[in-house]
Amino acid sequence: MANDLLRATERAAVISLKADAPLAALVAKASIDPVAEAPAWPFIRLEGTQSLPQGRGCTARAEVSFQLHSFAKPRYAGDDPVNGAMVETARDHAGRLNTAVVEALHNHAFEVSGRRYRFQVQSSRLMRDGAEADAWHGIASVVARAFAG
Repeated sequence: MANDLLRATERAAVISLKADAPLAALVAKASIDPVAEAPAWPFIRLEGTQSLPQGRGCTARAEVSFQLHSFAKPRYAGDDPVNGAMVETARDHAGRLNTAVVEALHNHAFEVSGRRYRFQVQSSRLMRDGAEADAWHGIASVVARAFAG
């Protein structure tokens, strides 16, 4: 069943994001799809994965969709929110992070563990984060095509 490709595609996306140098300049690798419930800011989470099998042999290829959620707060001089001046708003920071996520995956093909993946960002949006008053949230909706190696 194509569900076998859900986790493999998620892993391929996370590996690809962590390998992207411009994205790594904005967010620590450990903060890309972190295991921790309360990760260091900014961070990115992969969620909502679903799969549609393509043809016979459902584990051979599939179309897998998911969302990449990026979260950011304002940046302050010296990383000091108490004494440092704000150098970037949360909205601008989240926008930059979301753009880097989109650029890291959109129209790129990767091979991970002998399987080929092609990622397409279908849409992205930016909004105020509901859980943190001083944070913003970017969402990139991605479709991956997974092919047997």
